[in-house]
Amino acid sequence: MSKFKKGHIPWNKGKKMKAGYSIGRRSPDFKGENNPFYGKKHSKETKEKIGNANRGRKASEETRAKLREIHKGQSNYWLKGIPLSDEHKKKISEFNTGKVVSIETRKRISKSQKGENGNNWKGGITPKNMIIRNNLEYKLWRKAVFERDNWTCQKTGVKGGELRAHHIQGFSQFPELRFAIDNGITLAKKEHKKFHKKYGYKNNTQEQIDEFIRQDNLINRL
Repeated sequence: MSKFKKGHIPWNKGKKMKAGYSIGRRSPDFKGENNPFYGKKHSKETKEKIGNANRGRKASEETRAKLREIHKGQSNYWLKGIPLSDEHKKKISEFNTGKVVSIETRKRISKSQKGENGNNWKGGITPKNMIIRNNLEYKLWRKAVFERDNWTCQKTGVKGGELRAHHIQGFSQFPELRFAIDNGITLAKKEHKKFHKKYGYKNNTQEQIDEFIRQDNLINRL
């Protein structure tokens, strides 16, 4: 049964279509100025009517399956590879200003991000190294190394600033030496990065740190 009122005249009545084409969003005859809605904007009242008409509607399981297949493996497919302009970001910000997410929505988002569905899921195992580096024993070891070296970078001789307690013998390869004060040395953050960039993060040794510091001293003597 038609939803149109008696006497309603369709917008495409009397229009001829080219062979092989149908009037639709993807038809060449429907693009640009050929589109009967070209340049037109819905009034606030019309938008509300459309919203009310679509509210509560759900796509069929068949349609959902098709969409899942089309967008499989894609993340934000509608924006993939398209950077947002400053104007677009501003519009999004203005649109969301003052809006409060309901508790139900928060719970639903939280539930969808737990476990395997979470963006930070790493197989259910928290890296042991991170746990160790955040415990009290590690923090005390780090402080003891700084105090022994008088809070001074052992490569540059500069006191203070952003410092790092570097493990001379690799942290992962020598677990028995992780909290040995003699196995630590104070380096500035910048120098610490330089060291690992040159020697990597695995199988670090005393010879490497000696060479690293010695090279700097040789350059200063020249």
